[in-house]
Amino acid sequence: MNSANNGSTHGLISRNCLIALAALSVANVIAHLIALPSLPAQIPTHWGAGGEVNGWGPSWTATALGALPLGMLVLFCVIPLIDPKGNGYARAGKFYQRFVVVFTLLMIAVSWLPELTIWGVIAAKGSTNVIVSVLIGALLVGIGNYMPRIGQNYTMGVKTPWALNDPENWRRTQRFGGKCFVLMGIAVAAFGFAGPYISDGVAAAAISVVCLGGCIAMYAYSYLLFIGKIR
Repeated sequence: MNSANNGSTHGLISRNCLIALAALSVANVIAHLIALPSLPAQIPTHWGAGGEVNGWGPSWTATALGALPLGMLVLFCVIPLIDPKGNGYARAGKFYQRFVVVFTLLMIAVSWLPELTIWGVIAAKGSTNVIVSVLIGALLVGIGNYMPRIGQNYTMGVKTPWALNDPENWRRTQRFGGKCFVLMGIAVAAFGFAGPYISDGVAAAAISVVCLGGCIAMYAYSYLLFIGKIR
């Protein structure tokens, strides 16, 4: 597969899709700049488990957040070109393009949380964490469903040394990893709803245990396949 296909990055993102995402990301930066004069000197930048604001930053932080989707889009275009196993993305079909679209839209939406909080659009206690947790959880579930389709590469998927060295280990590890990602996504979304009833420390610890436990499980599974403990 070459980068000339459909005029896209390794043929993974169509030209029209890339242009639309770039235009939307640039428009997002411009919109944040337009909103900047209306913001107070300090804006909310962090929310506790219960949804209350517990972190503040200078007003320009909102514009910096607004520029992140554009920066990430550039990175997503470069990654397949520098990945030694970049052709492995082809096996996933349109997965990479869908992932980039969803991730970019998610980042754009999240970038507006400070302004929406200041303007009173998001006012109910706990609503911010519910929104973010559900969106991130849905993204993890979506990635989990597509992981088994991803071919060997050094960027996406469960990249253990044993999986990168053996196509069969890679295939089975991605299948197991996909299930782990789905469970992690469901757990992250659930913690968003549980936020008002638990402390920040408990919420952070619980999410860390779930995500770290999932990563350890995927790594261990790949190793056990390598040494023949799993058939």
